[in-house]
Amino acid sequence: AYVSGNIDASLQQLQAAVDANPNDPRALSDLGQVLVRTGRAREAVTYLDKAVSLKADSWAYQFNRARAYAQLQEWGQAIEGYRAAARLFPDDYATQYNLAKALQASGDIVAALAAYEKAIELAPGQSDFQLSYGSALETAKRPQDAAAAYRRYLELEPDSPQAEKVKAHLAGLRL
Repeated sequence: AYVSGNIDASLQQLQAAVDANPNDPRALSDLGQVLVRTGRAREAVTYLDKAVSLKADSWAYQFNRARAYAQLQEWGQAIEGYRAAARLFPDDYATQYNLAKALQASGDIVAALAAYEKAIELAPGQSDFQLSYGSALETAKRPQDAAAAYRRYLELEPDSPQAEKVKAHLAGLRL
C-alpha cells in the first residue's frame, strides 16, 4: 500500500500487523518508518525504540530510529543511534553522513568533521557531502579547507541549481 502511494492504507495495515504481533520488530520498524515519512516522528519513536529493543543488532532498525530522533532534533538520541548503526555497518556512507550532520547540529564540530571525512571517503562522488563538510569547516574556523570543499562540490556539480550560490559564498570567504 505504501509503495502504491496509499499512505492511510499502509498505516492501517502496519498498525494491524503490530496489533496482531506487538513483538514483531519488522512490523514495528515499518510502522515507525511510515510515521516518520509522514511527519509523525514523535509517534514513530515508540515503535522504533521497541524494534531496536527486540533486535538491537539490526543496522536498519538502529538507523531508522536515529533518523526519527534527528527529525525531532533530539541530537543525543540521534547520535547514539547513528553510532550504533555505524558499528553494525561501518562502511555505510549514509550512516556516516547522517551521524556527521547530527554531531554538527549538536555542536560537536570535531567529531562531525571526522564523520564527514569518513562519509566522503566512502562516497567521494556525493556532492552534498562536500557542502555540509564545507559548512562544518567554516564553523571550525578553517576557511581554506572550507573553500576546498566548496570547490570540490563545484567540480562534482558545475551546473547544479546551487552552483552560483556556492560560487558567491566561496568568493566571500575570508581566506
